[in-house]
Amino acid sequence: MNFNKMDSLNITTSTKLLMRVREITSEHLPISHSIIPYQILLVVMYHHIMKEDLTVKQLFNSGPFSEMGNRYHYRKLVTDDWIILVNHPTDYRQKLIQPAIKSIKAFHTISEKLDLTLPEILTGIRT
Repeated sequence: MNFNKMDSLNITTSTKLLMRVREITSEHLPISHSIIPYQILLVVMYHHIMKEDLTVKQLFNSGPFSEMGNRYHYRKLVTDDWIILVNHPTDYRQKLIQPAIKSIKAFHTISEKLDLTLPEILTGIRT
C-alpha cells in the first residue's frame, strides 16, 4: 500500500505517539502482562471524569474480554487499591466503581508526561 507524504507523516506521528503512550502508561499503571487492567482503569477513569456512575455490570460489558479475565483483574485492582467500590445511592444491590487516589495520581502524572510528548514528537518529525 502506498501512502502519500501527508498520510505517511500522520501515520508516523500517530505511531510514535501511541508508542509513547504505551511506554508512559506501562510505567505508571499495573498493566504488565495483560491489557485488561488498562481497559478497566481507562473505563473507570473515563466515567469518573465524565461524572457518570459506573456499575460492575457496566464495567464488565465495556470490553471484549472474558468474564473470568475481567473478574480476576477487577479483584486485583480493588485489592491493590487502584479502584474502590461504593454503595449505589438508590439501589442497595449495586456497587459503583470509582478510581482510588492511586489511580487519580497515576493519570495525573501520565497526563503531565503526555503534555510534553506531543510537541517532542512533532518537533522530531519536522526536522
